[in-house]
Amino acid sequence: MRVPGVFIAVAASILSPLAAAPDGTRIPIKVMLIGDSLSVGGFGDVMESLLLKKYGSRQVAIFASCGSSPEDWLSGDFVTNCGYRQTTPGGKPMLLEYQNGVRPRPVKTPKVRTLLGHYRPEIVIVQQGTNWMDALAATGRPDAASYRRIIADFIKELRRGNPAVTIFWVLPPASSKYPPRVHDEVDSWINEASRKSGFYTINSRGITGAYRSGRTGGDGVHYTDAAGGSWARGVYGKFDKAVKALLLAGPAARP
Repeated sequence: MRVPGVFIAVAASILSPLAAAPDGTRIPIKVMLIGDSLSVGGFGDVMESLLLKKYGSRQVAIFASCGSSPEDWLSGDFVTNCGYRQTTPGGKPMLLEYQNGVRPRPVKTPKVRTLLGHYRPEIVIVQQGTNWMDALAATGRPDAASYRRIIADFIKELRRGNPAVTIFWVLPPASSKYPPRVHDEVDSWINEASRKSGFYTINSRGITGAYRSGRTGGDGVHYTDAAGGSWARGVYGKFDKAVKALLLAGPAARP
């Protein structure tokens, strides 16, 4: 569910947590995760824990902005006012969420180019796409070409500083709010791009199964900590298996 961000110039009350780094200061790391509110919540908790356990705190960077879609990480001034997660090598972890019904402090969503000005990841995990679904559910004739272009631009930006980066896109998990055709559209655009541009996708709906209101979550979109954690463990299992297979197979195994 896309929770509206605030599209305004950065003011003193808005955090801009990661400023651009000077040229030549990029830190090599193993993995970076870029996500939305689902990665701010329980899914992000468990993915962070598993990645840190596997690779260590100096090799992992995580950025998640509630309400964000891929285009918000490419251009514009998208400010989230509903939650933000940031974990960086050597930095103090940041997790801003609702507390007793009070909104978290607004945060300016960093751009992919800025992130890759700081870090040079070998692997990038993308958890994005759900926030497109409100608009898609409201129309029977989506502008598919526009969404395909955004996905292509996102992948191109990830590869700007490292053409050999390995990319995994975690497809949106099940929901009960959006019709199956909307999920199918988003999945098809990302899977089509993966075949054209050579990256990997992880089928989340095959892991989560159907969304069960009252058990999976309460609003038809977001997941409880337990359900989000279960989804994350399934995603991580597929991710880890694929990474091990790539190491064994070598460069010839790239999609």
